[in-house]
Amino acid sequence: MHSTVVSSWFAMAKDDAVEIDPDNINHEAMTNMWSFSPTDEETPQIHAADIVEFIDQVIAARSSALKGEDMLFYCWHDAQCRQLRFSLVSRSHGRLPFRREVRETQDLALIVDRVVNGDWRNAHFMQAPSEEGDEQEQAPFVLPVFVVPVP
Repeated sequence: MHSTVVSSWFAMAKDDAVEIDPDNINHEAMTNMWSFSPTDEETPQIHAADIVEFIDQVIAARSSALKGEDMLFYCWHDAQCRQLRFSLVSRSHGRLPFRREVRETQDLALIVDRVVNGDWRNAHFMQAPSEEGDEQEQAPFVLPVFVVPVP
């Protein structure tokens, strides 16, 4: 990773213990969740490729630590908090712990581009729409979530 910020994030997250609770998806999800967002000063150092490498390395670390367990690693862009988030839940739940409609994807670049270029590096993120935009009816939001089984 070229970004010292992202490297420090990986150093914090790589060896974190994973809670396995097949009886309680919400406990599992909350206990295993990490969230990341750069400061204004750190943002110019962060590029989408760094975040893809970061997530790939986290997945590799989790896969190694979770040999013999059936878990799902998932990550998404929390737009309201302006954070990249990831967590793990047992595959036995058969679902992700969201209370909204999600679109699962194996395209990590989709999530990374959304958080890095669409949010962190976008000075106009979450700005009020133009008056023209107010006239258009918005489609319901479906949260894209990157999902991969681990190990």
